[in-house]
Amino acid sequence: PDILSQFDVGIRSVSYVLTFFNGVLALAAVPAARLSRRVPPTRVFAGGAVVFAVASIGCAVAGGIAVLVAARCIQAVAGAAIVCSALELMRQTSGSERDAGRVWAAAGVVGAAVGPAVGGLLTQLVAWQAIFVVQAPLALAVLPAVRGLRRDRVPEARRERTPLNIPAHVALGLLSAALIAALFLIVLLIVDGWGRTPLTAAVAVSVMPLAAFASRRVVRAQVSIGPRAVAGLILIAGGTWGLSLLPHARVVWTIAPQVLIGVGLGLAVTALTEAALANRHPQTVHGGWTIAARHAGIVIGILLLTPVFTADLARARRGAEEAGTARLLDAAIPVRLKVALGGDLVAEIQAADGRLPNLAPAFARNRPAAADRPAYAKLQRDIVDEVERAGTHAFGRSFVIAALLALLALVPALMTARRSAAQ
Repeated sequence: PDILSQFDVGIRSVSYVLTFFNGVLALAAVPAARLSRRVPPTRVFAGGAVVFAVASIGCAVAGGIAVLVAARCIQAVAGAAIVCSALELMRQTSGSERDAGRVWAAAGVVGAAVGPAVGGLLTQLVAWQAIFVVQAPLALAVLPAVRGLRRDRVPEARRERTPLNIPAHVALGLLSAALIAALFLIVLLIVDGWGRTPLTAAVAVSVMPLAAFASRRVVRAQVSIGPRAVAGLILIAGGTWGLSLLPHARVVWTIAPQVLIGVGLGLAVTALTEAALANRHPQTVHGGWTIAARHAGIVIGILLLTPVFTADLARARRGAEEAGTARLLDAAIPVRLKVALGGDLVAEIQAADGRLPNLAPAFARNRPAAADRPAYAKLQRDIVDEVERAGTHAFGRSFVIAALLALLALVPALMTARRSAAQ
């Protein structure tokens, strides 16, 4: 939302910051994985980390949306190099493809779940640019440790190439498309729909990584891949569906659905990634395909959901304006105060540029007489409730679509479960 305001663009334009990053990363993942097998993966990782750090600074100093998107594309190529070479490094140093794949998949879940919460905190406490400023030293901080892994290389046994586990990759793609509702829309709902601060959104969505961490105990219990994947997808579908049924614009109502999504995230993503990598050679290339599938799924989710919630947000805004106008006309306050407040409300609505407006400044600019203050305060509560109710309903259809995507992922997930059981 801060980028929306600073660059004076619409939600669709800001969605490009996500769409281009994930699309480029999906395209670059497999080439990066192949490169990590042809040249020392430490070089690929180090090169990716340096480029990623430079591109992060480029994102932080971007003066417009086009520059930000371009820097994000460079970040994506570097990110593909980092993630794919990391799997090859783990395979070489651990000597166990199974252990490397499991830890690598779990790390991806942790990063995906923690990212939005940390980003919200940095945005509120500093600015959205702080997200990218922090990324730069983090990318460079691990270079000394990676550089020291060269001497620990474990020789790879000669094996024939194995085909892709296509159902597992399709399930990962659909799952990632569904997760956009949790990792993207819920933040917009809390900040843009309900007018809460990014810090509030960050604290709220921290429920998901906590739930994902808790689900790791189930993973360690050696539950087989199939039940984990199916249970995780059902939980994600239930959680996103629950977000479409929120009764009030209260953050507390999002907690239970987020717990379901977080547990499902921890179960399904790790299980499907393990299924895609199990007994597959070369593992790093198959890992590159899982990254490609996940990020392609994110692009699909954004492309599907952005026009839906953008249209619903505009419709909700119009409905809130009509309801607010009716309440203003019926309010027990002087006509002169109604006219002044009405003009200020219109100014805030126009300044919102198609988004749900923050109407508090309009009410603050007017000073009613002591006798009119109770009615004035009630009018403010009523109109704010109308706006928040509209914001809640505006995201409902998108959450339902996301839940259906998670349910659709059950089909390839069940196919994957049968294959895993047969092996």
